[in-house]
Amino acid sequence: MTEAALYPAANSDSLLESRPGLSEAGSRRTSLSFFFVMLFTVAIYARPEDIVPALGRFHLTFVLGLCAGFAYLGPFLLDNASFVWTKELQIVLLLTGCFVAGIPFAYWRGGSFQVLTQVWLKTLIIFFLLTQTLVTLERIHKILWAIIFSELVVCAYSVVQSSHVVWVDQRLSGVSLGILGWNFLGIAAALTIPYIAALYISQPGFLKTGLLVSAVLFLLWMLVLTASRSGVLNVLFSIALTWLVVLRGTFRGKFIGIGIVLIAIAAISMAPGVFWERMSTVWSGSGSSQNLAAASAIESEEERLGALHRAIHYTLQHPVFGLGLGNFEIASGTELGRPEDWLGAHNTFAQISSEAGVPALMLFISLLWTAIRRMKTLSKTIADGPEGFDLKLMARATWVSLLSFVFGAFFAHIGYEYFLYYPVAIAVGLQYLSRTTPAPSGSMAHSLIPELQASATDGSS
Repeated sequence: MTEAALYPAANSDSLLESRPGLSEAGSRRTSLSFFFVMLFTVAIYARPEDIVPALGRFHLTFVLGLCAGFAYLGPFLLDNASFVWTKELQIVLLLTGCFVAGIPFAYWRGGSFQVLTQVWLKTLIIFFLLTQTLVTLERIHKILWAIIFSELVVCAYSVVQSSHVVWVDQRLSGVSLGILGWNFLGIAAALTIPYIAALYISQPGFLKTGLLVSAVLFLLWMLVLTASRSGVLNVLFSIALTWLVVLRGTFRGKFIGIGIVLIAIAAISMAPGVFWERMSTVWSGSGSSQNLAAASAIESEEERLGALHRAIHYTLQHPVFGLGLGNFEIASGTELGRPEDWLGAHNTFAQISSEAGVPALMLFISLLWTAIRRMKTLSKTIADGPEGFDLKLMARATWVSLLSFVFGAFFAHIGYEYFLYYPVAIAVGLQYLSRTTPAPSGSMAHSLIPELQASATDGSS
């Protein structure tokens, strides 16, 4: 079966970017924008201003995001850059519409507007730019290396300089005040581990292998020092899925799989007492405890359950528009009047439903379902061959990363942050690239024509 038969719309002028030649030209025209997107990624993951405070005056994320936007806008206005229009982007724009529509009905309109403009708008812009610039496999690799190297630097600095960074009740918070700090570290590690495994298989080499292994070592050891129960469970979930989905079929994959498991076992076996005291509450229940660390963990669990119940209550009270972005904590603390009630929902799905309404929650779930389903399909349908193998490997890693996010989302309120939108943007890029890779032949290909055509239609305009 020919490529034209599989992609009947590929010859249409509306799908010009589906042609490999024009894809390469569009890649060159957006190269400057991608360069700034990569620097922006380092800025939000590594947060160099947390290590060198003097850098804070330069407002790196704002400046780099602005540069990336203008660098893309120029070629786009000159009609030199193709526009990648996907279902995932449509859903995110509709989700933004729900966020905006809820502002007039918010518990605190000023606070909701602030979260929209200072948090969500940054996430939206970088997600859009990622979907428009991740049009080559090389760029996907580069953005992943930017994330992994940032995690390595932050975790290594936090561990090596542990006496100079933040500790809270014998638990390491680290140097980062962003994605790689405190309880967020486990989610970040869980989303990255599948990509580390995929890059280890696809990019052999002493230096790269050393960096990847070092990243795993410092990520897992810092995670143990944070003593985050949800973070550890999330990473274990990610490692298990990575072993089953990403590492199968190659000797090198099995080797790194064994290595990750051994590193995890070694890190846990050398864990400090506070780690075991907190983890013991996972299997011992919420009974009384004389141990301060365990008692603190039990209290934290009870507070999170209380926050979840209140989030459900607010969702039922305000099902259409919710309380407004970022208003759960304010409404909960103000109405109950206790210091312990000034907490976030600690559940991303409850956060979205209580702050933005049920329609927004449905869109959020739809975004997850769409990206997960398409990555699962791609991991089974991409043809064999060097490039096809790499695409298939990346699709499997993205599938595991998204499932790991779903697991972690039940323990943290991160609906407006960057965590989810990087793997979703990578999923968009892989769909784009899959249309230039020959599809499987025979009856299997014939059975996949509807799915492939749907992906091609949603992926371009």
